[in-house]
Amino acid sequence: MPDRPRFAVDRYRRGTTPITWLARAHARLVRVRLRKDTMSAESTGVRSRSGIPAEAGKVSLSVPSDKPAGSLRGTMGTLQLALTVLAMSAPIGNVTGVLPLGITRGNGIGTPVIYAFVGVIFLLFAVGFTTMTRNLPKPGAFYTYITAGLSRTLGLGTGLLAAFTYLVFMIGSYAFFGVSIENVLSSFGAPSTPWWLWAALCCVIITALGHFNVELSGKVLSAFMVAEVVLVMLFNAPVLFTGGPQGYQVESFQPAHVFQGDLGVATLFAITCFLGFESSAIYRDEVKRPEKTIPRATYLAISGLGGFYVLTSWAIVTFWGPSRVAAAGSANPTTLFSEGFRHYMGDTFTQIMIVMVVTSVFAGALSTHNSLSRYLYSLGRDRILPSFLGKAHGRHGSPSNASAFATGAAVICMLPFLLSRLDAVAMYSSMFALGTFALLILFTLTTVSVLRYFRIIEHGERIWNTSVAPILALAGLVLLLTLTSVYYSMSIGAPQWLAYGQQLLLVAIVVTGVLVALRWRRTRPDVYANIGGGSGEHHDARRAAKPSSPTTAGPR
Repeated sequence: MPDRPRFAVDRYRRGTTPITWLARAHARLVRVRLRKDTMSAESTGVRSRSGIPAEAGKVSLSVPSDKPAGSLRGTMGTLQLALTVLAMSAPIGNVTGVLPLGITRGNGIGTPVIYAFVGVIFLLFAVGFTTMTRNLPKPGAFYTYITAGLSRTLGLGTGLLAAFTYLVFMIGSYAFFGVSIENVLSSFGAPSTPWWLWAALCCVIITALGHFNVELSGKVLSAFMVAEVVLVMLFNAPVLFTGGPQGYQVESFQPAHVFQGDLGVATLFAITCFLGFESSAIYRDEVKRPEKTIPRATYLAISGLGGFYVLTSWAIVTFWGPSRVAAAGSANPTTLFSEGFRHYMGDTFTQIMIVMVVTSVFAGALSTHNSLSRYLYSLGRDRILPSFLGKAHGRHGSPSNASAFATGAAVICMLPFLLSRLDAVAMYSSMFALGTFALLILFTLTTVSVLRYFRIIEHGERIWNTSVAPILALAGLVLLLTLTSVYYSMSIGAPQWLAYGQQLLLVAIVVTGVLVALRWRRTRPDVYANIGGGSGEHHDARRAAKPSSPTTAGPR
């Protein structure tokens, strides 16, 4: 029996904080795996599966990999990746806060069909999105795919827009966390505290987790996600098996009820509940077999969210009864789920559920931070932003520089809100609405890039993946984008001129990126060529082929 490998981070044993406890737990899992590899290697005389020689006597928090130092590393599987990206949507937070708003302010008892409709559109989008993942072995997601399908100039503009989008979500998440924990403490009779104090604590913990390998954050997010789903199912299951006061209801699926009320508002709330699945592609360098893991995780995330929200919204309507649910939630929509949960599980579990809302928001903030860090890493790697952002931690294989920069940027952007004493609720609702609208723009441009990319390159993909599904997705996304634009001022609770101003800000970011790229094409051709991680090389080939063969469609 070989000697037990020494733990290389003994300095963490003295700590008792949650971060050091999580670090020790993660390292123990790595140590057990390496012990098995060491035993196997000693008997065969070869290197272990993890790529570390058997005689190595130390274990670190980093995930062993054959990838060179300075690059992102990880071995996440399908389920862990799906749970990691799902955490951004904060399911239990949506079930208690967002979903009831769709019932009371949207199309009422027809809400389940709206969630199914939005889920189908996103599944169609995922077909082309994941097909690009298989054909472009580069991280960067929107930034890389739009560069490959449309142009480097638009790719840079959308890359900056993607980073800004997740920064906006990050700011909103910190404010939402502060407000959530303040509300929980006040419900338990604790003295009032400023929300920004808890937001700062959330910021510190997330920055510490972002410093380590993504698998540590993945384990934290996976644990929170499983707990959230279990708690919500404790409400769904009794309704599913016993029905409500009016029995099992099918009115939610009848066209007369689906098309009643305010469809635009209902759709806007439904879109918000799905966001997060798109970040799966940005973890390309940190998963096992990305060409299979990313598509599977993306489909699992979308279908899981769709089924979860359809079932939960139906259960809420069934519990209260189709004729009573609107009146029951008119005064305070958040009570639709919480009071139903209390009816089945009692006060103790309800208090646990209320606390889980806070952990759900924290998990969403951590997932958003991870996505923002990896976009900044991709832009730094391509020298669009300072190059130090594109350097990964040599030991942990994490974008530690980009993670710290993301925190600093979020804090700086929050200062004007704090100094102006803007209401935190207005702050996070405005940030989430702006981020949602920006993501829909990115979804739409990515779908257009999928259609064009597979028209100008030679490929062996099915026409469903490259044409039919993307065209259907594009039609649905244009509809969602239109509805979101029309009801945008209502979603942020602000005048129409402010809504237009925020939307024009997004356009200005894209235009700025396009203008910078056009300038770099003349002054910094090496940086220009590297936009999108070099995914736009075929555009050069097409331009070079035009003078000699003007009828050629592309480098086939």
